[in-house]
Amino acid sequence: MTRHDEGDRTQREKGGTERSRPSRVSRRAMLAASLASGAALVMPVRGAGAGPNPMAARSDATRYLHDPDMNAQTLFAFGAAGYGAAEFGEVATVVNRINARGESYNAFFDEFSAMGRQVRALGNATLAKGHRASARGAYLRAATYYGQALFVVPGTRDPYRESTAYSLMQDAWRRAAALFSPSFERVAIPYGGTHLPGYFLKADRSDRPRPTVILNNGSDAQNVDLYVYGGAAALERGYHALIFEGPGQGAMLFQRGVPFRPDWEKVVTPVVDYLRARADVDRSRIAIIGWSFAGELVARAAAFEHRLAAVCLDPGFVDYIRAWHLPPELAALVRAGRRVEVNQEFSGYLQQASPQARFTIAKRGEIFGKLDYYDLIRTIERYTCAAYAGRITAPTLVTGAELEQAFPGQAQEVYDLIKAPKQLVTFTAAEGAQFHDSPMAPQRRNAVIFDWLDETLRV
Repeated sequence: MTRHDEGDRTQREKGGTERSRPSRVSRRAMLAASLASGAALVMPVRGAGAGPNPMAARSDATRYLHDPDMNAQTLFAFGAAGYGAAEFGEVATVVNRINARGESYNAFFDEFSAMGRQVRALGNATLAKGHRASARGAYLRAATYYGQALFVVPGTRDPYRESTAYSLMQDAWRRAAALFSPSFERVAIPYGGTHLPGYFLKADRSDRPRPTVILNNGSDAQNVDLYVYGGAAALERGYHALIFEGPGQGAMLFQRGVPFRPDWEKVVTPVVDYLRARADVDRSRIAIIGWSFAGELVARAAAFEHRLAAVCLDPGFVDYIRAWHLPPELAALVRAGRRVEVNQEFSGYLQQASPQARFTIAKRGEIFGKLDYYDLIRTIERYTCAAYAGRITAPTLVTGAELEQAFPGQAQEVYDLIKAPKQLVTFTAAEGAQFHDSPMAPQRRNAVIFDWLDETLRV
């Protein structure tokens, strides 16, 4: 891990711009080439995106499946073992079965689902005998495995079963949540004319006001993942924690059909209102961690919501659209408002695209609602904190990671924009914390973030 405190500067690399020929064939070829290289239309919020696996090129220790998205998900499953939300042997068994069948989205879904059912049944059996701790662990692991299956649904034989897959995962999570001591409290946070579903994790049974951390998910993870990436660590250190599902996430997406919105302050402010109304929350020490895609969402929100005592952007990034690396000519068509041509380019490419490329576009696009390709790009362009990061007033920790697949170089950029007290941390390959979201090192990641929170909030 490397650190840069306020005032430090590192030199940034600037990429060049390639020239392209102004023909439809050229534009489509560029689109295909970009997808094949793992760049265009790829938002690997918790995966590496389409194209050659950058992990495999560097170390066999990080490669279990050839497909980069499925391999990245596997790394998250292995990492979850550090908090009891997976078992190495169970995940390794699933990987062996996937490889034995022939790697595919269907095999990945089937085998992780099967392990989820097996471990959930184990939870039921142990709970029936009164073994609450054993049952809780089994349900946590089942939730993780069902979550892995949920991730790949758009690429499977039945891409319309996300709601069902989500329900299986969420049922296992709810069973686990009820067996903690104290039990995780299911909450409904007022939000417009409806509510945001969530869980309040209490450090103890008292009503003594405690520092509280909001765990703000990105686009692909689920509640059990937020437990691994912050919830368990918060409880170990005497914090309360709040996990919630906002627009574009969890139940809001899969069951209510509510997509993401760029003005994320409209989501975070009701969450802060809810916490400040609780007698067991220290209103002066409410912090927020924006994980993955929420690194940008929380930067935007914190620019408007100034009641936060500390902010972590994990990772920090400025512009979502850059992760898609649109070919220059296609970007020019979008800027010119040429909807029909943009949609034709995408449709033409998808007719001959690989299953992996089609999965990538479906997975990264569904979180924004049912849009044509032109409107999808226009929508994605709105996810930027470039004009807002300088308005953040709370002390801010920005993280980045070596071999970052989604937002390389952008952690430094957002750090430079922030004017509040700040620190930049880079997770490294030497500590096994490389890649987007440090999938193999949640304990190391949590230690760094919560040590900073302890110091910032004087816990």
